[in-house]
Amino acid sequence: MTTLALSVRALYGLSRGTQAALSVAQPLLAAVVASAATGPPTPGRLLVAVLGATAGYLAVFSANDLIDARVDRRGAEQRVAAGAFDIDGAGDRHPIATGRLPYAAALLWVLLLSATALVLAALISWVCVVLFAVAALLEAGYCALATVTPWKTVLSGLMVAAGAAAGWFVTTPEPDWPVLGLFCLWMAAWEIGGRNVPNDWADAEDDCPLGIRTVPVVHGPRAAGAVVACCVAVTSVAGVVLLASRAPGIGVVAPAGAALAAAWGLLWPAVRLLRDPGPDAALVLFNRASVYPALVLLCALAGALTGVPAPQVP
Repeated sequence: MTTLALSVRALYGLSRGTQAALSVAQPLLAAVVASAATGPPTPGRLLVAVLGATAGYLAVFSANDLIDARVDRRGAEQRVAAGAFDIDGAGDRHPIATGRLPYAAALLWVLLLSATALVLAALISWVCVVLFAVAALLEAGYCALATVTPWKTVLSGLMVAAGAAAGWFVTTPEPDWPVLGLFCLWMAAWEIGGRNVPNDWADAEDDCPLGIRTVPVVHGPRAAGAVVACCVAVTSVAGVVLLASRAPGIGVVAPAGAALAAAWGLLWPAVRLLRDPGPDAALVLFNRASVYPALVLLCALAGALTGVPAPQVP
């Protein structure tokens, strides 16, 4: 493999490229929900939003490894690839810790991506800039609390909710607070119960010797299972209720699709995890939950195309 290919692979792994690409669905969902009442944004504005969101998520995921580099180096030798598929495993996992990517190069990558995301966010709305900054600060706080408290998972949920909420302002500057609040609850519950705690569950054996405090490590599988079950239930219900509330503009396709996506991506793998509380089952939930927003987005777009159109926002 050439040096360029190795560098691209390392940067892709640092940025968790697959996860970052899937994460773009989160603000796009907010935009679709908002546009069901106000009308869609112009194509140019939507393109800026997609590019800005992509840069932002790549930056946030990269910053996670950048901040955690010291802890990751301590665990680099003992971490081995699990037998189960991990959607975060594309590219080189923790390339700074393994020496495949210099720290300075990673820092420059994060700064360039962050600057790009901020400029593009500013072209959309000052609110998007604020939400990006809030998400970045919450991510830094989450990383700083890695060995302090397992309930840093709440910061992870808030961070995802803040980033996703930026998509609302692509469509309209006016927030519909009850709907936007339900959207943020939806995203936060999904992140905590679908991605964060299951991912920590899968990594529990590696995290424990490093002093990383997570819900599965500190409180065990019973407490972790309770968090997962509660958050997955909230996510499943909130998604259906939210999309149903935007009828007739979004039709019945969206809430029906959200229910099916929740059953496949959240509920069934969560039940399997509670029955068999091991790392493989936790990774199955994590992987499927990671795809869940993208599946719901497809259903929401299908609903918007078949629903009653609203006037286009200039």
